[in-house]
Amino acid sequence: MRRRKNYRDLTDVERDDFVQALYRLKSDGVVDQLADEHATFFNQGIHRSSHFLPWHRDFLRRFEDALRTSRPDVTIPYWNSTVDTSPSDPLWDNDFLGQFDAAWGLRRALGSDTLPTPQRLQNTLGRGTYDTFRRDVENLLHNPPHNWVSGVMASLASPGDPIFYLHHCWIDLLWAQRQLLNPGAPFVSSGPGFGLNDPMTSVGTTPADVLDHRLINLYDYPPGFQPDPPQVLRDTPAM
Repeated sequence: MRRRKNYRDLTDVERDDFVQALYRLKSDGVVDQLADEHATFFNQGIHRSSHFLPWHRDFLRRFEDALRTSRPDVTIPYWNSTVDTSPSDPLWDNDFLGQFDAAWGLRRALGSDTLPTPQRLQNTLGRGTYDTFRRDVENLLHNPPHNWVSGVMASLASPGDPIFYLHHCWIDLLWAQRQLLNPGAPFVSSGPGFGLNDPMTSVGTTPADVLDHRLINLYDYPPGFQPDPPQVLRDTPAM
C-alpha cells in the first residue's frame, strides 16, 4: 500500500524523486491537462457540493498514478497549513517547491491571506454530520491556503501549481481522519445528482468507489498515527 507522508518526513531521495516526477508530468502535458480539467468543471459540482471531497480524492489518485509512471515509488506528500505557516518553511526551499523553471509560469504571493489555525482544524473535525464537516473543510480549511499562496493557486486552474496537490493531500487526509473517528457516519447528499452512488463530474467514478482510501490503495496512516480527539460542536443549519 502506498504511504503518503508529511513533506517534512520525506528523505532526500524521496524529495528529489517527487520533484523530478513533477517535471516529467509538466513536460508531458499532464499538469496542464489536469489544471484545464479542474478549471473547466470548477462550477459544475466539484466544489460546494457533497462531491467536493470524493472528487478531489479521485483527482489526487489520478495525479499520483501519473507521477508513478516515471518514479514508481513516488507518493504525494501533504502540507499541513496549520503548522507550516511561513514562507521560510522548508516547503518553499528552492530545491523543493519554492522555485520552478519558466515553463511552469507560476505566480505566487505567499502570505496573501490568513491560514487556518489548529483550533479551527479541531473544531472542524468535530462537526456532527458529513454535510457540516464538508462545508467547514471547504470554506475554512481548504479555501484560505489557496488564497495565501495566491497567483495560480487562487485561480480556477490551481492544479497548475504543484503545491495544489500537497494541500489537497492534507484535505483528503482530514477526511480520512474524520472517517476513522466516525466510522458509522453516513454520506449526506447536498442535492439531486450528488448522492453516494451518483457519477461525479468529468470522471464517472462515484463517491462510493473512493469512500475507503485504504481499499482503493491510496495511502495509509504513518506508524502509530492517532488523530487528536475533536472538539464536538453543535451543527449549524445548512445554508
